[in-house]
Amino acid sequence: KDDFEITKFACYLAGIYGPKMTMHSGARHDYLGVIYEFVDQKVEVSMFDFLDKTIDEFPEEIKGRAATPAADHLFTIRDESEAKYLPEEQAVAFHHTVAQLLFLSARARRDIGVAVSFLTSRVKRPDEDDWGKVKRVLRYLYGTRCLKLTLEVDSLAIAKWFVYASHLTHWDCKGHGGAAFFLGKGAISSYSNRLKGNTRSSTETEIEAVYRYLPQMLWSLYFIRAQGWDVEHIELHQDNVSAQLLEINGKFSSSSKTKHIKAHIFYVKDKVDDGNVVIKDCPTEVMWADIQTKPKQGTIFKVMRSVLMNCPVDYIDETDPRSKQGPSILRSAGVSSKGVKTKGVSFSGVPSTGVPTKRKETGKRKTVAPKRNAKGGLDGNIRPMAPVKRGRIRRPAQLAQECVGQGSPVTSKGLQDFWKSLPFRPQSRRKPSTNRRWETIPPQ
Repeated sequence: KDDFEITKFACYLAGIYGPKMTMHSGARHDYLGVIYEFVDQKVEVSMFDFLDKTIDEFPEEIKGRAATPAADHLFTIRDESEAKYLPEEQAVAFHHTVAQLLFLSARARRDIGVAVSFLTSRVKRPDEDDWGKVKRVLRYLYGTRCLKLTLEVDSLAIAKWFVYASHLTHWDCKGHGGAAFFLGKGAISSYSNRLKGNTRSSTETEIEAVYRYLPQMLWSLYFIRAQGWDVEHIELHQDNVSAQLLEINGKFSSSSKTKHIKAHIFYVKDKVDDGNVVIKDCPTEVMWADIQTKPKQGTIFKVMRSVLMNCPVDYIDETDPRSKQGPSILRSAGVSSKGVKTKGVSFSGVPSTGVPTKRKETGKRKTVAPKRNAKGGLDGNIRPMAPVKRGRIRRPAQLAQECVGQGSPVTSKGLQDFWKSLPFRPQSRRKPSTNRRWETIPPQ
C-alpha cells in the first residue's frame, strides 16, 4: 500500500525488462482481457468485451436466453451408430468456441465450469448434440452478460476449500469432481474435472477427488504464506463421513477392501498429520462445490451461483427485458436476494393494490380491491376451479394472488390466514364428490 515502495519495485522491474515496460495505477486494471476493478474493499472481475466477441464469432446467431448453462442430459452421449458428427469446418468452430469458454470460465465465470469441462472432452469428434449444448451455454451467457465475479476477503487466517464428487457420472462410469476455494465471499478459484480412475463406491470417488485437488490446495496455502500472510491451515469441507474417517484415521479405518486406494488415503492423511489440512464435515445443502459436479437447475442453481459469483440469488441481467418490469419471480413471491421475506406483494404484471380484471381497449389493467364482509370473509361470486386428479388444487399461487388482498405478504402464515377466511375448502381425496371438490362451511 506504500506508493514509494510500489514505485521502487516498478523501477527495479524496468531495469530488467527495459523502457518498453508499462505501468498502470488506479482502481481499474486490464490484463489479458480481464478487467479487475477495486471498489469498496471488493474486487470485481469481468470480461465483457471477450464475452461479446465469443458470441459474435460463433457461426450461428444466438437468440433467446437460457436459465442455466446446461440441461440435465449434459453428460448423455449417443452411441456411435446413432450420432451425427459435425463436418470438419463446423467442428473447428466448435473447438474454437469451447477454447474461448474455457478461458472465460477459469477467470470470470465460475458458473459455467461443469458445462465447459464436459465440452472440452468432446472437441476431438463433436456431434450435433454437442453443438446444441455449446449453444445453450452461449444463450445462458447472452442472458447474463453483465454478471461479474465479486471477491471479498473476510480473513486470511484459514483457507476454505470445498471438494465434492459425483459418482458414476460419465458414460464409462467415471466420476466427476469439483472444488471451490474461498477466503470470504466469492470463489477465488474453482475446478471441475472428470476423474481419471473408476471407483466402486461414492466414498472412493470422494477420496479420488480430494487426491486430485490436494496439490492445488497446498499451492494456495504456500502462495499466501509467501506473500507474508500467516495462514494457519486449509479447512477442507466434505460431506462424506466415510471418506473423512479414512483420511483422518488412515490405517485404523482401513481394511483389505481399501487396499487398492491406500496410496490416495495416506497421501491425504500425511497432510492432515502435518497440520496443513483440517477436515470439516459439511452438509450437502451447503456444499458449494456441488455446482461444479453436475448440471443444477432451478432455485438450487441460483443459490449456488450466488455463493460462487457473490451475486444476488434473484439476479436479473441489465440487458434482460424483465429487469425493466420490476422485481423477479423470487422477489414477487416474498423472498429477497438474502432469503428474507419481503413486506409487500409484487407479482409480475400485477399491481399490489388490487386484483387484475379484464383488459380495456387501451391495453391497461383495471384493479378492483376484493370486498370482505364483517367476519373477514370474501363477498361476491368466486368460481371454484374444476376438479383435478389426486385432490390437488390447480393454480394455488394465482388464486392466492387474486384473493389475498391489498399489500398483504405472500408468506406461509399469510396463506394459512387466507385459507381460513375462504367460505369454501377443498375436500379430501378419501371423500370423493360427484360434482366439484368443494364443500361449504356454515357460518359460525
